[in-house]
Amino acid sequence: MKRLLLAALAVAAAAAWTVPSTATASEITFSGQYRLRGEYRNNADFTNENYSVRAGAGAGAPAPNVNNTANDSTNMWVQRVRLTANAKATDDTSVKITLQDSRTWGVATDNAGGGPQLTDNGTNTVDLHESYLNVANVFGSPVALRAGRQELAYGDERLIGSFGWNNNGRAFDAFKLMYNSDIVNVDLFTSRINVASSTTDGTQTESLHGVYATVKAVPNNTIDLYVLNLRNRETAPAANTFGAATGSNNGITGGPLGAYYGTQTLYTYGIRLKGDVAGADYTFELPYQTGTIHRRSSTVNLTTVPPSFPATLRNDMQVKSYAYAAKVGYTLTVPVKTRIGVEYDFASGDKHPVSNATTGAAFNVNDSEINTFYNLYPTNHDKLGLMDMQAWRNVKAWNVNLTVEPSDKLKLFASYWKFALAAKEDGWYNAGDWNTGAGTGGGVANGVHANPVNTAPNNNNYTSDIGSEFDFVATYKYNSALTIEAGAAHFWAGEFIKNQFNAPGAVANDVTGQDWAYLQLTANF
Repeated sequence: MKRLLLAALAVAAAAAWTVPSTATASEITFSGQYRLRGEYRNNADFTNENYSVRAGAGAGAPAPNVNNTANDSTNMWVQRVRLTANAKATDDTSVKITLQDSRTWGVATDNAGGGPQLTDNGTNTVDLHESYLNVANVFGSPVALRAGRQELAYGDERLIGSFGWNNNGRAFDAFKLMYNSDIVNVDLFTSRINVASSTTDGTQTESLHGVYATVKAVPNNTIDLYVLNLRNRETAPAANTFGAATGSNNGITGGPLGAYYGTQTLYTYGIRLKGDVAGADYTFELPYQTGTIHRRSSTVNLTTVPPSFPATLRNDMQVKSYAYAAKVGYTLTVPVKTRIGVEYDFASGDKHPVSNATTGAAFNVNDSEINTFYNLYPTNHDKLGLMDMQAWRNVKAWNVNLTVEPSDKLKLFASYWKFALAAKEDGWYNAGDWNTGAGTGGGVANGVHANPVNTAPNNNNYTSDIGSEFDFVATYKYNSALTIEAGAAHFWAGEFIKNQFNAPGAVANDVTGQDWAYLQLTANF
């Protein structure tokens, strides 16, 4: 039904554009993109076929046959088609509409629900990726207005991005005011991310607001300043504002405490510097977060909270976290264009997480703070390794990379990453913020898109060494429309991963690395 409605909309729009109106044919432009990508991942669970668990193993050991061959090797082909129409009604009024079809080859069933409101994550979806009204010089001012579903992307997209690598991408339902000059650009936006189906009054919503300014006073250098506010007013304390993983690690998403927390507010204040001079380039970004997870009501009977929960957790939870990223590179133009770069990324973790949110047992909590940095809605794929094993959360990572352009058509990229936990008491968060494991042992979630290692904190894992990754990508511009891209990567498991699997009852030394490769064709028209 959804596909028929969208097809009817497309036909009606095309028919309408053939009828004479105040906009001439030259004021309506069409464009599009076809993208096809095949992906292969081997040893997704980090264990070889000999991994096993002895009979009578302790509770900390993974279940038998969970991590050896099931979901161990996967491959898929994903396809995305976008058709865009830009209609200029007047000199200062225009409309953009982008229809998108996303699907996985061999999967014929439509996803009627279409996935979450923010990003359609269904296997097959036909939807409006963007549909907005743009008004320039509002009431004669230098301010422009954009209203509707639109992509938001700022800076390096570490905090807010369009996530173009994803087969569906990301778009926000938002109002945005824009001011642009030779010296400064300023965006002010408010967006509605999710409205609970059980209410129509807007009291159970998740929303993102922000102001983002870029100062361009110094040639070849920019300074970005921003304030972002993420607010979750859901009555069910799903900890969406800070991510399920952070909430779980701090004991607020499940168990007895879960019933006592409601509105969640997160503020992110940041600065980003970017520039280049004499062949050298640099980028530095520093965000700081504060916020509160409010106790739901003063009338809640807190005497029902088990005595094992510390008194500090009976009040509002406060957020205090930060992160930074620094990149430096130098480009040589002879004999071929070559850039050598280094990078260091850090995001704070929580040294005092709750070990078990359900029972309240095994607490390592002496405060009511959440110190795990939350990286909002980023474009994660090209950050912290191409295998998407690491998010900008509870991490210390360094990188060295090399880019070579032998010709105008060919670009080669190689990169090496080393990852560690910022706080070994906290969890390991990967690019999808997956956290489907439970308990403090070495359990592994099922499914290729689940975190291959349990991210719940393991206070018995006395190491922060996650592992290392090598990436290689070749990009070839076949012609002005078609680009061919191929990449391969390998992840070496560190002591943290090995210790998770080599829990009591597990056979040691059966943890190995993971491989990933892809081939992508992109045609713009």
